[in-house]
Amino acid sequence: MATLRWVERNSLPVSVWEDPEKVDDVLRAVDTRLDGKQAAAWSRKRHRRILNVVMKYAIRRRILRANPLPKGKEVTTATRTTNAVDKRSLMNPEPAAALLDWIRQRPRGGKRLHAFFATLYYCGPRPEEAVAMRVREVSLPEVDAADQWCELMIHTATPEVGKQWTDTGEIHEQRDLKGRAEGDTRTVPGHPALTRILRRHIDDEDLKPGDLVPGRERRHPRGLRHSPGLA
Repeated sequence: MATLRWVERNSLPVSVWEDPEKVDDVLRAVDTRLDGKQAAAWSRKRHRRILNVVMKYAIRRRILRANPLPKGKEVTTATRTTNAVDKRSLMNPEPAAALLDWIRQRPRGGKRLHAFFATLYYCGPRPEEAVAMRVREVSLPEVDAADQWCELMIHTATPEVGKQWTDTGEIHEQRDLKGRAEGDTRTVPGHPALTRILRRHIDDEDLKPGDLVPGRERRHPRGLRHSPGLA
């Protein structure tokens, strides 16, 4: 209650949204970091999107008559973003291969983590998508095929959210792919190097079609142990 009273004392009335100068002050605040520098373009875009959701709610509840936030080119030019990948931030193949080999040799869970990080490096899925991938969703070519590119079918994400936040009591929660329609899937190609890694991992661990490819660790009285099929 003390927090709510503080917010009430330090909040301006909703009527200030009808003052263009106050609106400009709010927009400058959400576009600025705590150190006074301008926030990243994606952050500014997200903050303004959230503000628009709040304004629509206020209009629906008849608290405001209209959305006071600017619209059109004035907004898009101020928060222009790009989806292009900066090649300077990518890891070269040689150090990447060395890092993956180092991961594989780790004494606990090295092989499992090797398959996981190799999938991230060669295919670029989100981590919560890679941990949800099962053997049946990996299409590997024949060993003697001329084309050794594989194919992964991504359709589920299982982010780790904690037992207290899931309905099932499990640590991971099953969700649809982020930013896509419910039930949507996407297919991604896998480099021949990933084909060799996944084929070896599946054979070494004797994984079945319904098993998770990276697998997960589960608690055991004598410590952590690998559980390929644990969902």
